Amino acid sequence: MTQSLNSRNLQRVIAKIMFYVYNIMDFVFFYTQNIMNVYPKTLGKENSRLFTALASRGQIVFSIEEAQKIGGKSYPATQQALLRLTKAGWLVKLGAGKYAIVLPSAGNDAVAEANRLVIARELVGDALYYISHDSALEVHNMLTRPVTNVTISTPRRLKSRTVLNVPYRFVTTKPEDMWGYDLVWVSSEEQVQVSDLERTILDGLARPDLCAGVSEVVTGLLIRKDDLDWKKMVEYSKRLQNQAVAKRLGYLLEFYNLGTPGILTSLQELVGSSYALLDPLLPEAGHYLARWRLRLNIDTEILKGIAST
Repeated sequence: MTQSLNSRNLQRVIAKIMFYVYNIMDFVFFYTQNIMNVYPKTLGKENSRLFTALASRGQIVFSIEEAQKIGGKSYPATQQALLRLTKAGWLVKLGAGKYAIVLPSAGNDAVAEANRLVIARELVGDALYYISHDSALEVHNMLTRPVTNVTISTPRRLKSRTVLNVPYRFVTTKPEDMWGYDLVWVSSEEQVQVSDLERTILDGLARPDLCAGVSEVVTGLLIRKDDLDWKKMVEYSKRLQNQAVAKRLGYLLEFYNLGTPGILTSLQELVGSSYALLDPLLPEAGHYLARWRLRLNIDTEILKGIAST
């Protein structure tokens, strides 16, 4: 099973790298070769040149100041040029003086994962944030399915919005809970903050609704089990102070024979006396397990099946 999971994981990484390379090559080639011929009447020569210069850098997000430096025009003139490009559908305004370049094709596939994450970073502005839940699972190659949205945890209250056909959802998080994340390179030039492996698992167990259910979190747990720091997982569980998370984690580690007896003992000290559902997205059914104070509403055969696929 481990060899099979590692093989699939490697295939996903290679496919993701090739997708990035293809998008960048397609992106630069299309704009540098075609922009002047495709929309000269709509954009005008000056705007077309500015857009070509911006696109040829291979970066999807830029500021007004960067555009001004590239175009060599005044700040007001640059603003007007960017406004015209936005109205023409070649740019989308992200806010706070930031813009994103629209790729030549339409749909979710037009925005590579790296670019989606960079846009997410810019949408948050100067607030604390980290890419979380299903999006973090995808970044860490912990999923077997694609994710079409981006989930961001931040103390700043932001409304969900769609940019370039990609839904961005913001999870309001207490400032004291903003920990357990690292800077991750998502392209050769861009970094974003993403929850680390351990925090990603715990966030998923705390909010299965943001990960398509506990089964998806289990998939990630099994794919990266050899890379997880179990002691850190316990420390994070204590810091998170979420009894339901400790219950679900403890049960899953015990079920799949992961961690150590000491790890399980430490988690049992956090479970409390009330019962929680193994997966709150599923109906309230199944028998009660006193050891972990859980109602097992996921059949054990399903859990075994996840391990064997």
